[in-house]
Amino acid sequence: MLIPDHDQIDADIDYFATDTNGHILHVASGGGVLPASVAASQTDLLALHQHFLTRPETGAAQLAEGVDMAEASGAARYARRGLFSFAKINLHNRADSHYQLVARPAVPLLLAELPPEMAQLLHRTQLPGSVATLDQLDAAAIA
Repeated sequence: MLIPDHDQIDADIDYFATDTNGHILHVASGGGVLPASVAASQTDLLALHQHFLTRPETGAAQLAEGVDMAEASGAARYARRGLFSFAKINLHNRADSHYQLVARPAVPLLLAELPPEMAQLLHRTQLPGSVATLDQLDAAAIA
């Protein structure tokens, strides 16, 4: 089932992508535009969400500079499971595609470590380049 634009506007939807090195990103949309590959299937997004929330933790989350742990609990949860976690800078400003790193994993999870069906779903949503050194992300680059 498609996630229509009007459902994206006021929602903070968690979605996932991979980079060219196979690292995995978690993005909290904050009312921003979802990549077409994510919006195409609510069912696939929920399957990925369920998978990542039930994975075992791989190490501590490393919070980005200036981030408060109380505000970053969701991001830290994903980072402890190996994902780089980003949140929207200007919440509910649909036209702004800028996101800030909230937490990075101590032990990054790689696409190759996922079950094949999860890797196939995730491989549809790609960030060009590497996420490993990013402090900010332009989500418009994710396709």
